[in-house]
Amino acid sequence: MSKETPGWLPEVTAACRSAGIEIAAWGPDTLVVKVSPERGNEVVSQLRPWGFAPIEDPDDAESGLLELSRSPAATHAKPREKSAEIDLSRRPLLERVTPVFGAALSIVCFWNSSATAQPTPWLFVILGPVLLIASLSHALRFWGWRLQMSPRELRVRRNFRWTAIPWREIRAANTIPAWGRNQEAVILTLAAHATISLGTFSYPFARALRNRLREAIAGGGCQR
Repeated sequence: MSKETPGWLPEVTAACRSAGIEIAAWGPDTLVVKVSPERGNEVVSQLRPWGFAPIEDPDDAESGLLELSRSPAATHAKPREKSAEIDLSRRPLLERVTPVFGAALSIVCFWNSSATAQPTPWLFVILGPVLLIASLSHALRFWGWRLQMSPRELRVRRNFRWTAIPWREIRAANTIPAWGRNQEAVILTLAAHATISLGTFSYPFARALRNRLREAIAGGGCQR
């Protein structure tokens, strides 16, 4: 978000505070508020006097965040440009290196528990196995995830197991809140109202993936 405070921010902040609306973030022409889908339209009407309009349908605020803009057309184009720049075929680099750090810490704990004079500190005895198990679990999730798009189908690999989904069976792509801070799950709605989760990701990656999938669905598949 911009470091310069826009002129409308103090007045809008005061109005949101009196209306019980929590501001999550802001930019030169944008405002992100925390809101439930049931209250989305009400919040939009309360902020409309300052020229704000929703970027997405307020009823679709599954993640609890609603983005509004004073220039909706320009703001709406930015996520598309950003999602096109992100490598969506694999998880973010930070997630992929997490298991390495966890494994390194577990090795340190094992080494300390064996090198320290008896009795061995109970903290190292417990942390070593716990960190090793957590690292293996993260490696399975993060290294085992891949995504491939072709004109005919979407292929997703979770825990090193591939699943192919024809585009004609995919009806929608959405994000929902997930366990963990700033985490969202990307959910596909299939024919016959069935759903499938593509995984849980950090907020920016999840939104970029959702937007890219929505473009592919609208176009009848991934065009090469």
